[in-house]
This record gives sequence, C-alpha cells and structure tokens, in this order.
Amino acid sequence: MKNLDSKKIFSNKDKVCFDNQMIRFVISNKEFLIPDLYSSFKGKEFFVKSSKKELKKFSEGFNNEYKKSFNKNNVVEIIENILVKHIVGIISLARKSKKVIIGIDEIRFYLKKNKIYLLLQANNSSFNREEKLSLPIYQKIKINCFTKEELGIAFGRKKIANIGFLKSSFINSIISDSYRLQSLRN
Repeated sequence: MKNLDSKKIFSNKDKVCFDNQMIRFVISNKEFLIPDLYSSFKGKEFFVKSSKKELKKFSEGFNNEYKKSFNKNNVVEIIENILVKHIVGIISLARKSKKVIIGIDEIRFYLKKNKIYLLLQANNSSFNREEKLSLPIYQKIKINCFTKEELGIAFGRKKIANIGFLKSSFINSIISDSYRLQSLRN
C-alpha cells in the first residue's frame, strides 16, 4: 500500500475505522510478522484496530509460522513502546524548534492568546492543576494517555505534567499517534 492518507478509511469486519485507529502489520519476504506503524516495510499487510482486545485477538489467532518476530503475549506492550518512543522523539524535535511550552503559568498565558494548538496532559497529574487548564480552541478532545515520566523524557526531566504546542507541522503526527496510544491504553 502506498503512503497512508490521514483521511483514508479502512474497513475491519463490517466496522469502518480511520487509519489513525489502525495498526498495520506486514509479513516480510522472510515470513516475519512485523508491526509497521509508519508504513516502512513492504509485504502482505494486515490492519488491526488499535485496541488491546483486537490486538490480542489478532496475535492469538494468527498462524504460528509468523510469530517469529514477537511474542503474542506482549504485542500490545511492543506497539505502546513504539508509539511512545516516536511521540517522545517528535516532542523533542518540537522542543528544539521552540514550538512547545511547558509550565502551567506559561501555558495559561499562551492559551489566553490562542497561540496553543495542542495540549498534552499527563494522566497521573494532580486533578486540581489539570482542571485549571482548558483545552485550546483548536483542540476538541483531551489527550491524556501519557504519564508525567513519559512526557518528561523529551525534556530530560523526571516529570512534566503539561505540554502546549504552538502551531507547527509536528502537531498532526503527535495527534495521530496519540489517538492510537490512547485507544490502546483505555
């Protein structure tokens, strides 16, 4: 399949899903089953809905000869790790490009000016601080599938609870991967 369009729709047994809700698997020419979240590999492809239940069902039901590349018991963990590492890498690039804001007071300041386009909040942050931040006018759904520790990695810190993103090209890939990660973790 060629590059995936963010508006492209795949069907999964009478259900229709957007591609940011799907995980792509590829069978390589050496008969390895590989999770391919970023369309990097060629081969016969399968799309599985990005949820724990669907991924476990897929890995358990798939033919044993293709289970050379990962253990069926930790397929969800493997996918989560790939997504988190990719998102942290993108956040790091956005930080280096000065397209992120951290600190609750700074985020509030930029939210009032409608300069923040995306807000990521840690799912293990204190409830009071989380409630003090409203979503940017451009963001419809709260994204809180990360821990403070995961968000802190991109900044070389132990913990960060909130990250605001200024307008940039980094936002689309963060949103797409965050939706997949959120559906795996819920």
